[in-house]
Amino acid sequence: MSEPATVYEVGPRDRGKRLDRFLHEKIPGVSRSYIQRAIRSRITLSWGIEARPATPVRAGGRVLVGWTPVEEVLLELRIAVLARGEGWLAVDKPAGIPVHPASRVRENSLIRMLRRQEGRERLRLVHRLDRETSGVLLVAETPEAARVLSLAFERGAVRKEYLAVVRGAVREPLGVIDLPIADARGSRVYVRRETARDGQRARTRFRVERALSDRTLLRLFPETGRRHQIRVHLAAIGHPILGDILYGRADRDYLDLVRGERDARGEEGGPLRHLLHCERLEFADLAGATREIRAPVPPDFGEALADPRGEAP
Repeated sequence: MSEPATVYEVGPRDRGKRLDRFLHEKIPGVSRSYIQRAIRSRITLSWGIEARPATPVRAGGRVLVGWTPVEEVLLELRIAVLARGEGWLAVDKPAGIPVHPASRVRENSLIRMLRRQEGRERLRLVHRLDRETSGVLLVAETPEAARVLSLAFERGAVRKEYLAVVRGAVREPLGVIDLPIADARGSRVYVRRETARDGQRARTRFRVERALSDRTLLRLFPETGRRHQIRVHLAAIGHPILGDILYGRADRDYLDLVRGERDARGEEGGPLRHLLHCERLEFADLAGATREIRAPVPPDFGEALADPRGEAP
């Protein structure tokens, strides 16, 4: 039998506290170092992100402490390696695979699959892609590479290009979305974000690659790296990504999917994932040489753009 979980509610005064500090305050007599060691295996967050010692807690959320038994059948899926260098490799992340263990997906997370495939337990993520996002993902093989490459992402020294199929015909051939982003207020979905005056600075450039009568293929150049930035920005200008269950839709659609009750996208006959793909990364490797990595465009993009009504006027 599994151990029952203990639940700690996150109050307004706890907003933004580190998870290890929050639990240290809630569980007297247990050292903070012990809590930090236990967080990865015993802690689940109600807002659906991976628990880490430094993860900030969210007001209104719940922190569950206890063993979470998970039964998984290992996927027979080989992750395509796009390039290798000193201390790093770049892979083509498939859509639908979370990059790190989360909720009920652990051994079938990309990083654990890649460790088994490559026979390297020290592989570490240096950035993230959302579960449904596909494309170029950079992974470090050594602590030094992890430090250098993670810092490059934090400082905005990595050039990123994404492709997205969005709802509606985007009329302007070029554009800039410069809107701050914060956690959504008043939403029942903890992971949702929104544009807000008091949010973090976020800036995304875009270029129209192809415009159809009711959808558009965009190339996007995020200049900052906020969580869900591209998805939030496109929804904010009235062109949410096709297949996005979280943005441009009611809370209910996302909550029903999480509960396993229904996927509204299937009922509509649209794609069953948001059509966002990291097509290109450009960065300096550990020797200072510029590296450019590209990932092939997935077939579902072509399917979504096969519109018999033709190009937009």
